[in-house]
Amino acid sequence: MIGMDNDPATFGRPSFSTANIYLNSFMCVELEAGARLYRQFGKEEAAKKLLDKREALIGAIQQECWDKRDRFFYSVDVDIKTRKYDWFHQGLGVFWKTLPIKVRVWSGFIPMYAGIATKEQAADMVKHIFDPDTFGSDFGLTTLSKDEKMFDLSVTNNPSNWLGPIWLVANYVVFRGLLNYGYRMEAEIMYKRTMRLLGEDLEKTGCLHEYYNPFNGEPIMNGGFINWNILALNMADELEGKKPMCLPELDGKL
Repeated sequence: MIGMDNDPATFGRPSFSTANIYLNSFMCVELEAGARLYRQFGKEEAAKKLLDKREALIGAIQQECWDKRDRFFYSVDVDIKTRKYDWFHQGLGVFWKTLPIKVRVWSGFIPMYAGIATKEQAADMVKHIFDPDTFGSDFGLTTLSKDEKMFDLSVTNNPSNWLGPIWLVANYVVFRGLLNYGYRMEAEIMYKRTMRLLGEDLEKTGCLHEYYNPFNGEPIMNGGFINWNILALNMADELEGKKPMCLPELDGKL
């Protein structure tokens, strides 16, 4: 229950075995926010501790979660240790800290939202966002790459389905990440696709839904859902120049 109910990198795996890119990327944002709050009360030492933790976490994400070959951020398996059996495996043991869980999930783009990806990494990930064979959709982006064997559009509420359907929160996070790195044209495309999705839903059903079919824009479940669908308004405001509600201190530092 990290926010993506059935993310294959965590869902169905042993407890405490995954360092999820979703949770860790957002934690960088939380640490930044915590430091900002401390500073409001003049607690510079406490703020510095949080910022030091943030820098250490960014370093770990860069070292362990960025895949140089695929040019993508993955969650990683941290249940890594030398498992000896009888007299076997007494020599060189496991010296690597993690193994990548190579399932391409939309959360691989969150480092752009959090401002912790490099410019070069962002340039590589933008290609993934709009690739019609993986994440690209006329209504935003799929929450799981279409070529993953777990890709599925089933109606399910517990867990909610993040195995491919369009979720507005994912559209927004990727939209904001694009703006963070100067990809305004691409952010406008994401915005237009999002508005088309919601507009057609309102016209046809008179309400909004929780998540959607990425191939035809049809709602999958939970009519009357509003919640983060309202982020479409943030997208419109931010394209007009309004500062986002996140990361104001990172503006211009990417």
